[in-house]
Amino acid sequence: MRIRESVAATHKGNRGHNEDAVLRLPKVPAFAVADGMGGPGAGDIAAGIVLDLVKQRSELLHVANTKVSDDRSTNARLGLGRVFDDLFNASSREVQRESTRLQRPGMGSTLCVATIVRNYAYVAHVGDSRAYLWREGRLTKLTEDHTIAELHLRRGKITREEYEQSPDRRVLYQVLGAGIEVDSDLAEVRLAGGDLLLLTSDGIPRAISDDLISTSIKPDDLKGTLQRMFEAALAAGAPDNLAAVLLALESEVGDEPIEAVLDVIRDVFLFKDMTQPELLTVAPYLEEIVYDTGATIVTEGEVGQGLYIVVSGAVRMSRAKTTLMDLKPGGYFGELSLARQPAKLATVRAMSATRVFMLTRERFHELLRQKPELGARVAVALLEAVGERLRDLTDRISAVERAARGELKG
Repeated sequence: MRIRESVAATHKGNRGHNEDAVLRLPKVPAFAVADGMGGPGAGDIAAGIVLDLVKQRSELLHVANTKVSDDRSTNARLGLGRVFDDLFNASSREVQRESTRLQRPGMGSTLCVATIVRNYAYVAHVGDSRAYLWREGRLTKLTEDHTIAELHLRRGKITREEYEQSPDRRVLYQVLGAGIEVDSDLAEVRLAGGDLLLLTSDGIPRAISDDLISTSIKPDDLKGTLQRMFEAALAAGAPDNLAAVLLALESEVGDEPIEAVLDVIRDVFLFKDMTQPELLTVAPYLEEIVYDTGATIVTEGEVGQGLYIVVSGAVRMSRAKTTLMDLKPGGYFGELSLARQPAKLATVRAMSATRVFMLTRERFHELLRQKPELGARVAVALLEAVGERLRDLTDRISAVERAARGELKG
């Protein structure tokens, strides 16, 4: 995927001072938006600090980007996430040191950074600066705000209606410079030619709706798009500063065709209740494997290594040369291997060229450690599945016992 064009701009909105900042490093590539806080002489300094750190660490980011381009393993992709995490925490410590030096408590900044690797975007963020994907006239939010209201909504403590009215929508539970270790979220987004990637500070979505943001976008007029977006926000009152970075992407020879990967994953019971940003956060933990026609994926009697999800193609499950079932995209097997390592009861072969995602036990445990809230939800769904299996087994045993007693009576 090639970046056809990129533009960036900031505006003070209806405030007297601009604490937002933007950054474009096309050669890395890296693009960022930072929203400083703490008032004049603090927020603008904080935003500048974090973007300076992005520049200083751009070579590390470029190396990690190149590695993922050559190696689609979870090790390389999560390694890119660790580079982002180190960057965010170094930025947070630097903002904290400057806050102490200037005696400006409350000084801090959000940060949203994106890099493009072949036909994927990787977006890391802390705070409530956002990333959006615009595709064929539809705008999709790729990140979830690190606010108290958003956290309560995810945990089911408030309804969507209560969230819309909550004063906690602007209260951040993590921000760079707060004096504690931050945990950035990394989203892995599969791209298609014609896509636009938008990074914004919270000033724009606070002022105008996602629908209005979407209608402002003209893919062949990026500068005009930002101007229209800012004008709409200003007309709506723009209670905060405005900042945005917009990227236009186009396909290159050799790019893989876009597939509805998230739709496939969403149908798997372990992930069915997750939001799109949550699915994007889980994606780097999934190993991508392609099998040729007739290739054996697992063999009966082997120790199970994890969950397999069929993304494209088809597989056949058989036992002792007897076909048990065929699985098409959205089908999955091996989920119990996440909880324990049982011997496989069937052999699985690719019926055609087949692409699968695999969540290994190792990555599942890493998800539990690194993203405990998401990991716990997967674990609960897994426990429910095991419970269903046990109930089914108990019912079958009971049926056999009843049949046996009936034979004895006869």
